[in-house]
Amino acid sequence: MRMHWLLALGLVGMLVMGSGMGWTQQPEYGGRLRIALPTDVTFFNAHQGPAQGSHTAWIANNIFNSLLTLTPPPERKVVPELAKSWEVLDAGRTYVFRLVEGVKFHDGTDFDARAAQWNFERILDPEVKSWIRPYYEQVQQVEVIDQYTLRIRMQEPFAILPMVLAGYFQGIPMASLKSYETHGKEWARHPSGTGPYMLQEWEPGRHVILVKNPHYFKKGLPYIDTLEFRVMKEPFAASMALRTGQIDFIMRVPLQQVPVLEGRREIQVLSAASVAPTVALLNMRVKPFDDVRARRAVGGYGIDRAKIATLGFDGRVGPLVSILPRGVPGAIDLNELYPYRPDEARRLLQELGYSAQNPLKVNMLVPNHDNTLVDIASLLRDQMARIGVEAKVKVLEAIDWVDRVLGKHDFEMVVSNWANVIDINMRSVSFFKGGQSNYTGIDDPTLEAMMRQWRRTMDPEARNVIGAKMQRLIADQLYWVSVTGYPFFQAHRDYVRDYPFYNQSYMFFEKVWLEQ
Repeated sequence: MRMHWLLALGLVGMLVMGSGMGWTQQPEYGGRLRIALPTDVTFFNAHQGPAQGSHTAWIANNIFNSLLTLTPPPERKVVPELAKSWEVLDAGRTYVFRLVEGVKFHDGTDFDARAAQWNFERILDPEVKSWIRPYYEQVQQVEVIDQYTLRIRMQEPFAILPMVLAGYFQGIPMASLKSYETHGKEWARHPSGTGPYMLQEWEPGRHVILVKNPHYFKKGLPYIDTLEFRVMKEPFAASMALRTGQIDFIMRVPLQQVPVLEGRREIQVLSAASVAPTVALLNMRVKPFDDVRARRAVGGYGIDRAKIATLGFDGRVGPLVSILPRGVPGAIDLNELYPYRPDEARRLLQELGYSAQNPLKVNMLVPNHDNTLVDIASLLRDQMARIGVEAKVKVLEAIDWVDRVLGKHDFEMVVSNWANVIDINMRSVSFFKGGQSNYTGIDDPTLEAMMRQWRRTMDPEARNVIGAKMQRLIADQLYWVSVTGYPFFQAHRDYVRDYPFYNQSYMFFEKVWLEQ
């Protein structure tokens, strides 16, 4: 009997030791992941044109790869992807990328240095009007050294190119030239990347279906056979479908649904510190917002940011004036610049000729992908009324909002969340005159020069000093109107395993698996 007890205790000890040594369940292959998508899909243009919007971009993360990628937060380490290694020469003026050999696009054509060169040159071509082109304006030449070696020469030192390629909106997603040549203007509806999943079906207003790439260059990946992105615009319906097991994953959970899901043992709600803003952008191409007094009245003193953070977001985020949320490296607190002073806002508007008899009238455009944003716009409308501004809230289908705001810059005021960033350079796509992503119409050579100085500066602390000056300039002139942070939530069933939460940056499913 004593021997039996010893054997039993030994077995228990081995099991305890095993769990402590990190013996984990092995990923399982197969299955279909059903994902609730809060908007319709726009286009898959691999950044070769206007921005596609975050929800479509997250789908595209699984169709395309870039030369480099990032590990999940909080590490955010730059690691190889389509480039297996890279070398920095000439004090940051030259980069040599050695590419993974044998990679195929989904259409069967080869990914090699010439394919990479074509993608770079498309982004750099002014006629393409790529929304990310400002990141790469220092690129002087992209050269093919041999089939699997690419050299990029910069006009001046550019220490952060690896981070730009890895962490700025998936860098330059590598797309097939053959797809572009075959489909012409319709090529953005027929994406062909090198990613873990391939587009099988796209039915507008209903779903997008991606299927496993059997020739994916990362051996053993992906695990799941099919990703089904279902368009579910009603948040309550998506929440109910997750609770009842009709779907497995919600891409974006509005704040109102978070308490409903947080108490469920079979559901995991994901969130992290806010590194994205809620904004009320003013279009400086439109009068009177070409005058800083109007911007300071409407976007500065006329907004009670603390009240919006409390009432609109249940105190989960704080008020924000700086272009960078407080969780972003290098961000500084500028909230003291614009305390809530409706009397000062009214005074500035009176200087511009507005009065009770001649009120300023403003249209606010709001996307419908998060009902919380409609609540924020309503709060702002009420606050505008207190300074004599008649604001009208217009809620747009997210796909129409992308076209009007990101594509055509056709707005007076926009109330929305905005993409999270990892440094001020990531936001700089909106700083350069004439750029596709210069949404508010910034035209400031001083700001552009400061941004270029930031890019060529090698020392991180010196970059922070320059970054702080830019934040103060932008806030002083209100080129960019931040209101609060933005809390972001996702949720999935507990059998969805190993999902890496990137807090709005990316949605990668190549290592995700379903426990059967």
